[in-house]
Amino acid sequence: MSENVQNTPETSSKSNKDKEIDLGDLFTIIGNIFNKIFSFIKNVLLLIFDLLIKVLIIIRVHILKFAIVGVLSLVIGWFIDSRQETVYRSNIIVNANYGSARQLYSNISYYNNLAKEKDSVMLATIFGIDPSDANKIAGFYIEPHVTENDIIIAYDDFMKSTDTTIIKNYIDFGKFKSSIDPLEYKRHKISVASFQQGIFSALQEELVSYKIENNFIKKSKDIRLRTLTEEQKGLEKQLQSIDTLREVYNKSILSEAGKTSSAQTNIQMSASTIKTNEIELFALNEKISKEILKLKAEKDFGGETIEVLNDFSPGSEIKSFFDSFLFKIPIITLILLLLFIFLRELNSFLNTYEENKRLDA
Repeated sequence: MSENVQNTPETSSKSNKDKEIDLGDLFTIIGNIFNKIFSFIKNVLLLIFDLLIKVLIIIRVHILKFAIVGVLSLVIGWFIDSRQETVYRSNIIVNANYGSARQLYSNISYYNNLAKEKDSVMLATIFGIDPSDANKIAGFYIEPHVTENDIIIAYDDFMKSTDTTIIKNYIDFGKFKSSIDPLEYKRHKISVASFQQGIFSALQEELVSYKIENNFIKKSKDIRLRTLTEEQKGLEKQLQSIDTLREVYNKSILSEAGKTSSAQTNIQMSASTIKTNEIELFALNEKISKEILKLKAEKDFGGETIEVLNDFSPGSEIKSFFDSFLFKIPIITLILLLLFIFLRELNSFLNTYEENKRLDA
């Protein structure tokens, strides 16, 4: 009997109405939350707008002060800039072989410290220039010279050389790009800043050779050049063997040619096979010859620990308006003036508020 009461249409209808009421309350709550969020954003925007209007009103009231301070700041900034020495900059691109990038970066950091300390005597000794010219050097700088494509190639090589699946899944291109050591790159840009134009070419030779080859670099260089020499000798021996084999084939063809006509069919088949083998040997000969040329080129370039890809130019003037005093001083003085006016206005407001509070009491 009770089961029939529970399943009546009236009971089912009441349950549906309860669900509709619950959903209605839920939508109401969500709507209220969004209304509060929009109201908060609106109040923040109104506050920012109100502050902006007040700032503009203050500037309008004190416009003459801002104009005078601005003009004076421009004059002072121009005067200071006119008294500054012109700085020139030039750079070269180099390939650092045999792991020499670390030593190169260390040297450049040392030279830069000497330039900052104005140690013209030591700089003149290192680069073989006059101390008066060395005193004009403003700084030395170095950074990797890579493109996005270079990083992609380095990432691809890293993934190919990594056998661990965990590392492959963990390190994506973004993590690899942000974590790679700049010293791992082969190509780097060396820059020199100087107060004298045309001094850069005198620095180039010693810059890429002075105390670059430590024991580790020398050993790595010797091993690599020795390996290339052995590979070249091995390929040259292969060429000699191929030439010898080709001579044997030619002699075989000539000896077969002197036989009787009854063996002509065998001679033709033999000659055809020899001809095919000779073509294959010719292709192999050409391939090995190309490999030898590549090894010779690598040995020639590998003789230099630091390869210079371009020479220093006479240098170009470093100009940046945002680094000039003509830009910095007006910005700083106007901000200080605005801050001073704000503090004064705040002080006046607090005094008025305190006076009104006292009178009300």
